[in-house]
Amino acid sequence: MIRIRIERLRPQGAGSYDQFLRRHPEALFYHSSKNKEFLKSLLECEEHYLLALDGDRICGALPLLFMESQGKYVYNSLPFYGSNGGIIADNALAYCELAGAYKEIAGRESTISSTIISNPFAQRDSEDLPHNLTDYRIAQFTEIEFAGNHRAEIMSRIDSSARRNVTKATREGVNVKIDDSKLERLREMHQANMNAIGGMAKADQFFSLIPRHFVSGRDFDLYVAEKDGLVIAGLLLLYFNETVEYVTPAIDAEYRTFQPLSLILIEAMTDASRRGFRWWNWGGTWSTQMGVYRFKKKWGAAERHYNYYVQLNDSSILEWSQERILDTFPHFYVAPFSALKKQEQNHGG
Repeated sequence: MIRIRIERLRPQGAGSYDQFLRRHPEALFYHSSKNKEFLKSLLECEEHYLLALDGDRICGALPLLFMESQGKYVYNSLPFYGSNGGIIADNALAYCELAGAYKEIAGRESTISSTIISNPFAQRDSEDLPHNLTDYRIAQFTEIEFAGNHRAEIMSRIDSSARRNVTKATREGVNVKIDDSKLERLREMHQANMNAIGGMAKADQFFSLIPRHFVSGRDFDLYVAEKDGLVIAGLLLLYFNETVEYVTPAIDAEYRTFQPLSLILIEAMTDASRRGFRWWNWGGTWSTQMGVYRFKKKWGAAERHYNYYVQLNDSSILEWSQERILDTFPHFYVAPFSALKKQEQNHGG
């Protein structure tokens, strides 16, 4: 007879936790113990990772990070630019026990809100977990698992305009290589790109923490495009299990017409396919981001909708401005911005 108990993940259990994740093809980089430590350093938040145990064997897990303000808590699975989380379990019993433990946390008087960002690769959605508000995104991903002819297979599946862009970059003398020493140059280009469109750029610390928490060539790669010795574009990728995460692309605006990112993409996707990865995960897209959606689509991206399941216990949060939420709980999801009363300050969720 199976007897499941719920315990919190301990520091010495990180290896066993990651081994459990690797048994599940849907487990993403975001679930991993290294990402947990990275986010704790970056966001100055705390962890409450739950394990379902059958004896000493892990048979289920729920990653949770939280942030506190004046004795009140916001939980996310997981925070930071919509990182997918949710329960991963070997069986229905482990799932149910973890769901019960999460329900207790989400229902506490001290919990302002708790959000599960569902995993588009999981067979089971998180809609049965506590929530009274929802939000959604479009997941876009490209299958890159091929037995051979990796580059040709990928090229055959992308749009003709993407193929032309690859050809143009080559013709213009753009060269692509892996060089993790160029993170500072990536930061510079990324922040300039985001400032130009009024977007939320990743902070300096994001780039400086990457090599402290992750191993180049195993956990991450930085692809760069060069022309005449100058880095004119870059792309940060993160690896875990069967999936490559498309994390931070950036282009020097003066060289955009040379299409350097297109050449980076075909080289990086080909390398990942040769290494045996199955999925290239473009990440989530808002329904209002049609330009971004079309860009990913022409690189062979399929799509699924996934949801944010939000249990909001303090309705006064809906009186807050978007800026106040972002300042108080940076990079944590508290409530859909579309539900806030101060609509004139909102630009999405």
